[in-house]
Amino acid sequence: MATTYATSDATTFRFGGHQSFALRIAWLPKAVAAIEAGIDPLSDPLLGVVELGLGKNMIEALRCWIDAFGVARRAQGGGWELTPEGSLIFGSGGADRYLEDNQTLWWLHWTIATRTTPRFFAWELMANRWSDPDFTPSRIVGEFLREAEGSARQLSPVSARQHFDVWLQTYLPGRTGRGEEGLDSPLASLGLVRLAGDRERADERREPVYAFTRVQRTTLSQGMLRYALATWWRDHAADEDTASLRELTYGRASPARVFRVDEGEMRDRLFALDRDAASGFAVRESANQLVVIKTAELEPIELLAAVYASPASGGRADAS
Repeated sequence: MATTYATSDATTFRFGGHQSFALRIAWLPKAVAAIEAGIDPLSDPLLGVVELGLGKNMIEALRCWIDAFGVARRAQGGGWELTPEGSLIFGSGGADRYLEDNQTLWWLHWTIATRTTPRFFAWELMANRWSDPDFTPSRIVGEFLREAEGSARQLSPVSARQHFDVWLQTYLPGRTGRGEEGLDSPLASLGLVRLAGDRERADERREPVYAFTRVQRTTLSQGMLRYALATWWRDHAADEDTASLRELTYGRASPARVFRVDEGEMRDRLFALDRDAASGFAVRESANQLVVIKTAELEPIELLAAVYASPASGGRADAS
């Protein structure tokens, strides 16, 4: 069977650092509060155990995730500081300190799927390259191992499976357990992934089949899509004023691909932006092609602030 993603570029991808723990609901608010209080529980795991009430391996995982999700970064001279986006959302007086708004979850998903440093291969593959509607653990782990082999790095099948499991735990709802270890990842409530059944492998063992959901993204606000468009334009088309619907739907790190929005919904959303004179985007159709025009210079951080200023930001997230 042909591979479902394009040849990798020269980027060195990460497969570890998360200690096999997906992000937990309470972790980011705890870490942000400590950073704002001038405490550095991420550089000193023993201090983190005391201040955050997490195990040492969980502290190391949190250090990985707070960076990967763009909430905080290493400060010059050591220690950690909030990013502008992290401060806007999670900081003291922030827009959504406790991950109660769906738009925060979409922002976290967008950030980890599109940022370049650090870039986890699970997100690169699943968000930006994978085109099939479903997938199995054996196929994905095989792609992980091929990527590692192609980049001359060592990756054992066990480590590859752990990396896939962490990605899956981030998005698949319904995990069970007790206490901190039993909580779903906050991003599970986005409903991007579902269990679709099981399938027999070549060795006659059965394994689960998972699928990306293909539904209208009713919890994704127009404001968050506008923010994603602006960041995509900044990172991928800074010298261009136009982009095709195809680029914005199927291109690597494009808004529709990352958010799993189908072409019809993307088209409708772009026309809705066109009807808003202040959106900064217009739509034109020519030669059977829909073209999106950037009509204003947009600052992503300002658009992100506007997401939360809107009374229709998208509603509260289900953190159950």
